[in-house]
Amino acid sequence: MVILRISFEMDHNRLIFNVFSEKKDRIRSPNFGSHRQFMYKNSNNSKFPDVHPDRLALVALLNTLPFVGETLHIGWQVSQRFIDATKIISRIKINSIEGNIKPIERKSSGRHALSFSGGADSTAALAVMPHSTEPVFMLRSESKSRTLYDSQAALESCRQLSRLGYNVHIIESDFEYLRKPIGFPTDLSVSTPAILFAESRGFESIAFGTILESSFGTSGKSFRNYSESSHYRLWARMFDSVGLGYSLPVAGISEVASSIICRNHPIGRVHQSCIRGKWGEPCERCWKCFRKITLMNALDGNEMPTSGMEMIRRSKEVKLRLTEDKPIKHEGVLAYALERASGGGEIAESLRLLTKSGKIKTDWMQHWYPKSVNLIDPSYRNYTESQLMELLGAMNQNQIQTLESWSNNNDNDREEKLVRFLKLIN
Repeated sequence: MVILRISFEMDHNRLIFNVFSEKKDRIRSPNFGSHRQFMYKNSNNSKFPDVHPDRLALVALLNTLPFVGETLHIGWQVSQRFIDATKIISRIKINSIEGNIKPIERKSSGRHALSFSGGADSTAALAVMPHSTEPVFMLRSESKSRTLYDSQAALESCRQLSRLGYNVHIIESDFEYLRKPIGFPTDLSVSTPAILFAESRGFESIAFGTILESSFGTSGKSFRNYSESSHYRLWARMFDSVGLGYSLPVAGISEVASSIICRNHPIGRVHQSCIRGKWGEPCERCWKCFRKITLMNALDGNEMPTSGMEMIRRSKEVKLRLTEDKPIKHEGVLAYALERASGGGEIAESLRLLTKSGKIKTDWMQHWYPKSVNLIDPSYRNYTESQLMELLGAMNQNQIQTLESWSNNNDNDREEKLVRFLKLIN
């Protein structure tokens, strides 16, 4: 039997987890790196708060699940409710030291956390949540390997939120080094600082800036009902087992709509999507910069500058995304933007053909998908719904039908269009 074991220790302002496998050559994932320890550090150097064992176990699960081959052994006592909740994960077994830990119940404090990144999506989420929401930012530890990430812009976003009256928490962690190449072990790993501080801060729920492209699958080939997905059923159940709501206030809006909110809402000025450039100085070479520049020209009613399209030639990353991803990630967003921003020269015209811009319906991207309302925590659902209606309005029935029938499979002539596009950019 292959067993992945995890334990923890407290060191004043740090919480340290240790991970090891009994058979290192038989771990499930080749992406499990050599760094088998990860920590969380209170940025203000104050003592790390006490954390319920079940919430420590949820943090352990969120950071190690992809690497577990057969069994995850949690090296401390947890409640039976937590163990029972994990049984939905059929491919592995989860156990712990035997004990009789009382499960933690959800508080009715009216206080909620948001896993905040500084980008447009989490800023849009904050804009439609109650003002009492507390943003929690995960500060990535100094690099143990080469990375393009720069935290300066996100930290400035946090400072600006503090000046606007928000109680912002900054927690340092290096859990991304568990993975090789470095990155978040699971898409919800970023919420672990908020989970660890939920008890001391009295959080009822934890929210994410997950948008429609990720939740309902419209960045890929086809629409999915996220509410019925295995991902939602697993993590909603796991968060509930530790007394926390799993809330997705902007799961029903696209990248177009989150950009509209940031463009029009006063809080929008605090965000910067680029994670490589300095504050106010995006790198203008990454895939996110390309999408955002293209989209903002459309929303501002500007003609697409030829220089914007020249970014494709300058950036290897952008070029690869446009030519090797099939379908292109967030292809619908590009189609929306290129339909509404004229100009851009031959490259833009060729890209319009490749993304079917003007041929596919994209007006639904400007509005809120009302069937996502059940993904918003019930305690502030009415408030967030009213904000989304005011800022965006709900999709009409035709737009809902267009969204739910979303399919972005390759056209028969896609390769021919791609060849023409490649000739232009090379």
